[in-house]
Amino acid sequence: MNGVSPTTSPRKVSLIRAPLMPVAAAVACGIASGRFAPLPTGFYVVCGIAAMVAAVLAFRRPHLQLATAGAIIAAAGALAAVHVRLAYFAAAENHVVTYTDESPMPASLRGRIVTAPQVIEADDVMGYHRQPHTSFILQAGGVRTTPRGGPAWVNVCGLVRVRVDEPAWKLQAGQQVELVGWMGRFRGPANPGQYDFAAAARNSGVLVRMNVPAADGAIILAGADQSPLAKAYWHVRATARQHLAGCGDVSSGRLVNALVLGERHSALRTLSRTMVRAGIAHFLSISGLHLGVFLGFVYLLLRVTTLSPRRSAAAVLIVLAAYMLLAEPRAPLLRSAVMAAALCLAVIFQRRHSALNALAAAAILLLAIDPMRLFSAGFQLSFAIVIGLILLHRPVRNRLFGRWLRRRGLVVFRGEQRLGRWLYFTAGDRLMDLITMLLTCYLVAAPLVAYHFGLFSPYGPLLSFLLFPLILAVLVPGYISIALAWPMPNLSAAIGRLAGGAAEKLTGTVESLQDLPALSLELRPVGFWWVGLCYLVLGIVVIHRRCRLGRALAVVALAGLVAATVHTQRRSAAPAAAELNVLAVGAGQCAVLRTPAGATYLFDAGTRSGYDAGRQVLKPFLRAMRLPGPREAFISHANTDHYNMLPGMVGLAGPGRVYLNDYFPGPERGGPSYHTACRFMQILAERKVQIVRLQAGMRLSLDERTEVEVLWPPAEIRDDLTVNDTSLVLRICCDGESVLLTGDLDDVGQAELTKRGGRIRADVLVAPHHGGWERTLPEFVRAVGAETIIVSSSRDLRVPIGAGPAAKRFYTELRTHRRYYCTARN
Repeated sequence: MNGVSPTTSPRKVSLIRAPLMPVAAAVACGIASGRFAPLPTGFYVVCGIAAMVAAVLAFRRPHLQLATAGAIIAAAGALAAVHVRLAYFAAAENHVVTYTDESPMPASLRGRIVTAPQVIEADDVMGYHRQPHTSFILQAGGVRTTPRGGPAWVNVCGLVRVRVDEPAWKLQAGQQVELVGWMGRFRGPANPGQYDFAAAARNSGVLVRMNVPAADGAIILAGADQSPLAKAYWHVRATARQHLAGCGDVSSGRLVNALVLGERHSALRTLSRTMVRAGIAHFLSISGLHLGVFLGFVYLLLRVTTLSPRRSAAAVLIVLAAYMLLAEPRAPLLRSAVMAAALCLAVIFQRRHSALNALAAAAILLLAIDPMRLFSAGFQLSFAIVIGLILLHRPVRNRLFGRWLRRRGLVVFRGEQRLGRWLYFTAGDRLMDLITMLLTCYLVAAPLVAYHFGLFSPYGPLLSFLLFPLILAVLVPGYISIALAWPMPNLSAAIGRLAGGAAEKLTGTVESLQDLPALSLELRPVGFWWVGLCYLVLGIVVIHRRCRLGRALAVVALAGLVAATVHTQRRSAAPAAAELNVLAVGAGQCAVLRTPAGATYLFDAGTRSGYDAGRQVLKPFLRAMRLPGPREAFISHANTDHYNMLPGMVGLAGPGRVYLNDYFPGPERGGPSYHTACRFMQILAERKVQIVRLQAGMRLSLDERTEVEVLWPPAEIRDDLTVNDTSLVLRICCDGESVLLTGDLDDVGQAELTKRGGRIRADVLVAPHHGGWERTLPEFVRAVGAETIIVSSSRDLRVPIGAGPAAKRFYTELRTHRRYYCTARN
């Protein structure tokens, strides 16, 4: 009789090829729920215990296998939620954060340096340049918040982000140090859309920051030497980095280090930003691509030497472990290492390998160590891209090359046509796989890049394909050079120079990409729902041929995605009345006006705080508030803390017209401010920006309801005015209400405007010269009569030393009798 005998059980078919995937998904959902859901920790504890009890009770009942699996998955999710709540919402009793306050306080801190100290170059901002500083993470061991000679040290724990305001070349990872400086907590973003350093630090488990004013404030403790093993470890890491840095000049050596070992140097920030805009930033961090090239090369080399697959896999596992000691332990590298180790173990033990299962194991392991990794862009991009490659590689390949593959199957080569056969089949397969891989990575990464970075890079797939050979030309010689550094140093140096030369070519190629039109498109914020919708539509498009009415469903899905994307990119509605936003830029001033017609204008845009406020504050603000680019800009005077954001904005997408006073670039001749202002004027001329000179008595209509009245400086040119006293004084009026902007007006201008009485009255006053004291200031403020005073400054107003009782009375009245706001605290 045909069929299965009663005594023979049918072969079981595994319906779930990756049993760890549901567990990994439950862990991710549990972490997200524990982080954002307003539920107590006890709720998750009870749910986890109940799920584990249910799993134990159902485990030995074959008919309840689904219930057992569901209970295990629920328990994993509940435990993950408990884990993230304890990691994110709680701190140990002796954590160093318990000795801090919102405001920085003087303190001494002892501990061990756990990351390699980096000397970071400050942003080059027009008119101001900060000296390089040193940054690292410290594992705190003791704290003292009183002066030397006070109470004894208190034992503490926790990680601290340390900044030394000078290059500290003697500091190394693993050292025990004592730091003297200012300790405090991270502050949240001061403006809408600005990067939240406090949230990023908290997600990394760092709750405290410390600023050490000078390198002498970082003292290496005597008698706190590292163990021999730790010394050897850090010595090997430093030697490897030093060897790669010597493969070329300073720039190319740092790039080789970044590609081979994942070391991020501050000098590569400009290159990194260009690669992000071009959609090829994944090449700059060690990912599965880099590790695959490295381990694949090692495995091929071992197989050529006639080692068996099992022995080759064991050797690759040893090489992987050694490489992990040298490289920076970032999420993409750790994920790739776990998957590679799983593949090696499968070959060694001759078991079937499941890439999805290995990926799920990597996710569970990394999230168990640090659950907050789930919310980082690197983690999400790394795992999403690999899932996309596993699930979509074959369907995308068939969609791209299916017709050609069917035709190729009919082609027959003769025996002597070996080269043609190799090119047509083997090389053709490799090329198709490469194109499919790069396109799949791009399609999967694009939604997350738009969500995290607000960019869309149309050239991404093409540039990835074109730059891939250069990446290989850096990686392969770099790996070989490290391997031969000890046994064959001369040959290693020669091969390393090949990697350095390729890195130099790669840098030049990436820098030339900036000339491409529309290299990247800046997007307004999109929600995570939009990311999910993108992946849903991508899946429908890939598998639509397998479904009934699949083509119609794919068209509807694409139309829905286009409509949703257009909805996310709409501008905010025009305000009912003019809105003026004074941004917190530290020591400087930047105000953004939105008129009832929906247009945007800038009133000053600069800072002397030593960072690129245009890129870090102004552009994110416009994006977060969904505002259009500013049409025009008003610059009060020729001090760079009022205009140095503009060089990065004027041009095609920025203000096409700039209003200045008649004294710009300034009455001083030959000074630094004058030369900087002249360079600014040259930039405006090169970018064909229209310049309009303003003087007292002029009126400008911004729309039917909003106008700008110029009150100062006077039409006649005067020699007794300083740069500050030449500031444009502008009154913005809309629907009978007004704001007075005064720039850095000093005592001469204040005294003359005070004599005009009611002609300078306004409802809101942006205080002159950042609220600094002048003897004429009290009378000037009373003449304006504003109930609301706004001060743009890096610190709250305080009475100057030696200013006298008049200043104290004025600042006290300002805080108690008027609505007072300062960007340093509001």
